[in-house]
Amino acid sequence: MSNNIGQKIKVIRESLNLSQAKFCELLDIGLSGYKKYETGISEPGAGNLEKIANHPQTKMYFLWLFTGETNPALGQIAPGDIIPEGKLSEEQFEEKFIDTTINSLMMFCHLGWFTPNKDENVFNDCSKLLLKDLRPVIDARVSNSANNQKMA
Repeated sequence: MSNNIGQKIKVIRESLNLSQAKFCELLDIGLSGYKKYETGISEPGAGNLEKIANHPQTKMYFLWLFTGETNPALGQIAPGDIIPEGKLSEEQFEEKFIDTTINSLMMFCHLGWFTPNKDENVFNDCSKLLLKDLRPVIDARVSNSANNQKMA
C-alpha cells in the first residue's frame, strides 16, 4: 500500500461531507489513528479496511480505493462519480433511497416541521416504509419512461 490510501480515504470522507470525527463514528474507527491515515503517518490495518469495504455508505468506493479503477456495472465507483440512471442494483437503489430520505427527514427536523421520536431510530424505519410505498410508483415511472423511449 502507499500513502495514497490515506489521501483516498480522505476523499471518500469529504465526498460524504463528514468531519473526521463523524466519519470515524460512522465506521467505528478510532479518531487518533484515523488522523494518521489522512496525514500519511500510518496506514489503515485490515480491520479498518474491512469496515470501509463493508459499510453501505463506503463500500462502493472500495475498488477505487485500492486500484484507482472503477466498475459502475458492479456498483464500484469513485467519489464524485454519478451512476447513470437505471444502472443501480436493487440493493444500491434501496441504500441510496434510504440515505436520501434520512437526510431529507433530518432537514425537516432542522426546519422544525416535525420532531422524531428520540427514544427510537425512526428515520431508517420511515425510509423503509416510504420505499415500500413508493417503489411501485417508481417502478411504474421507470417502466413508462422506457416504453416512451422505445416508441420515440
